[in-house]
Formats: sequence, C-alpha cells, structure tokens
Amino acid sequence: MRIGGHGAEDRYGYAPYDNGLETLMHTLTGTATSTQRPGAGDALYVRDRSTGELFAYPHRPGAIGPASYGAPIRIGTGFLPEVSPVLAAGDFYGDGGLTLLCGLPDGREILLPAARSFNATDLPSMAGSFTAADLPPVEPASVAATQLVVVRGVRGRPEQVLRAGPDGTVRLAEASAPDRAKPLATIEPGTVLLGMGDVTGTGRSDLLLRRPDGGVGAWEFPAAPGAGLFHDLGADFDGTVVIAAADVSGDGLFDLLAVGGDGELLVFPHSGVFWPQDPATTFLAPIPVTDVGAVDIIG
Repeated sequence: MRIGGHGAEDRYGYAPYDNGLETLMHTLTGTATSTQRPGAGDALYVRDRSTGELFAYPHRPGAIGPASYGAPIRIGTGFLPEVSPVLAAGDFYGDGGLTLLCGLPDGREILLPAARSFNATDLPSMAGSFTAADLPPVEPASVAATQLVVVRGVRGRPEQVLRAGPDGTVRLAEASAPDRAKPLATIEPGTVLLGMGDVTGTGRSDLLLRRPDGGVGAWEFPAAPGAGLFHDLGADFDGTVVIAAADVSGDGLFDLLAVGGDGELLVFPHSGVFWPQDPATTFLAPIPVTDVGAVDIIG
C-alpha cells in the first residue's frame, strides 16, 4: 500500500508517502479526539445482503456489552448488492440527518435523502425512510468505486467518505464531491477498508484496514510532513472476520467490530494503551454485543 508518494517499502510491501498528508487529514476529517462521533454515529447502519433491507442499531456509548446496541430499526428496503454494490450512510450535509450514498452498477454515485425529514438522534422516526425504488435507472457502465466507508468527524460538519477504486487507489472527500479528492493510499487487491480513527493514541486519525490474509493493520500519519508508520495489529481474531472499526465505548479510541460464523457481532475493545513495539497487543478479548447475520456495515 502506498501513502501519498514514493518511499521505501516495509516488510509488508507497503510504501509510505511523504507529502504533508496530515494537513489534508486535519482539513477533511477534524481530528480532535474529544469531539469525534462515538461508534458509528448515533447508530450502526447495516445492509442485509440476502434481502436488501437496511437497519439501524441505536448506539449507546459506555461499557461494551449487549447494551452497546439497541434493537434494530428497519430504515430501508430493496438495496440488494446487485442494485447498489456499495453503500454508505452518514450525515453528509452536517445537519444531523442521515443520507445514503449509493454506488450504482454503472459507476455513478447517488446521494439519496430520506423519504421524510428526521434527525439521526431520533431513530424511531427513521423506519422505512429509504427505498431503492427512488434510485435512477442504470446507464452505460463507467468506473465504479469498489468500497465506500464513512469517516466520522466532528458534529456540524459533513462526514467524509473513503472511496477505493478498481485500481486500489483510496481517496478521501465529501460524499458530494468525489472528483475533488486527493489520493490517500493505494491498497493491494483483497484489502478491506475498515475506517479511520485514533488507534495509536496520538489524537489523529489512523487508516485501518484488513489485509488479504485476515490480519488488521493501521497507518499512523505523522503530525508534521513525513513518512507514515504501518502497524501490524494482529492476525488472530478468534476465528472471526473483522468488518469495521469504530469507537464503540466512546473513549476516543477505536475498537474493532467482527462477525463470527454464527452471525454474532463482537467488539474487540481497545485496551487504552498502544505499544509501538508490540502493536498486536492493542485489543482485548472479544465481547459479544448483538446478532446481525450476513450484513454489510454501511455506516
């Protein structure tokens, strides 16, 4: 994976860039840990891949456990993977509401507002807010994003989106302005973007990813222009698949979300300590929080 420009490859074959990327990161995301949105905003948003239904699991910051997420609320229907291969849900206008960013099979991206006005903090009012019938017809194919991941920022500012293209280029920009994004990284085939948040305890956003071998890593961006550091956060996650990263506890440090073979959602809590010499010890044993089944995390 390359970050910003040319540099010596590390033992994983990832070459860091050196182009003052941290300035871009601060501008786009806002990095003050105390003002980061907890968890996945006010809810964990998922898509059921078999039915195309969208659900919001209300998030409750605090001690991680079964009470971390409430009962799911169905907020959308018809969003099967063949209708919208990639999806992201976030506050893309900075007004506290929820909007869907839908990647279509033809490569276009459509911002789909809720069918009626609501605030994301009033989750019961979101029931049935979105329908894929509101998407436009598919047109001749162009280049489509292969991954969309919401980057939570400070309240009152539009949330950003990480986009990975077919060539592995990762860009960070507002949902409504993908063409204005600068390249952030290049990832190898099979790498999954997990999100951006503070894992290293610097108060800055790290780029978290799942490697093709199932292991998890993080790019730490420097406070001043210079090459970043890649940290191997471990490869053994108790037979689960790590699918996202979020500050579930609300302590300002990102935890890992994983799904077990039985569809159970588990959280690997951040220990509160990051040791650069042994980063694989960053996360504690997993805690079951809820059942989600076969889903895509969309926000």
